[in-house]
Amino acid sequence: MSREQATESKEVHDVLVARWRGFQTLAKTLPNHHILAVELIRTLEDTTIAVFTVVKDGTPIRYVVTGDSRGRVKANPGHCASPDKAEADFGTKLVPDVADPAVIALGIPPPQQPSTPGVVAVGGGLLAAAFDVGERVDISPK
Repeated sequence: MSREQATESKEVHDVLVARWRGFQTLAKTLPNHHILAVELIRTLEDTTIAVFTVVKDGTPIRYVVTGDSRGRVKANPGHCASPDKAEADFGTKLVPDVADPAVIALGIPPPQQPSTPGVVAVGGGLLAAAFDVGERVDISPK
């Protein structure tokens, strides 16, 4: 690993840790089910993910909903909930060789629980709105 890559790896690690600590502090002050963050991302594999960071029992937890390139979520909840995807994709490496945009959202620790039906429903709606409908709207300045 080059010196530059090591510096980038340390910077990414610092951001991940700082975000998670912020989520931990905020989660202590909010009731269950409050959403701390929702991130919609297209991965390097041209799939889409919605990462929800939610309060549960005073701690932050993450749920992941996975869609195809247009944000369409499969009906099979096992396909939508991918707590092991982060570990499979990134393993023990903090920063992959080519940084996938999902690495910050999936964070440390990666999601550990399957997504609930409610999270899948909301995530599916957000993914479709952002990556299907949203990409059909001309957003270029006139």
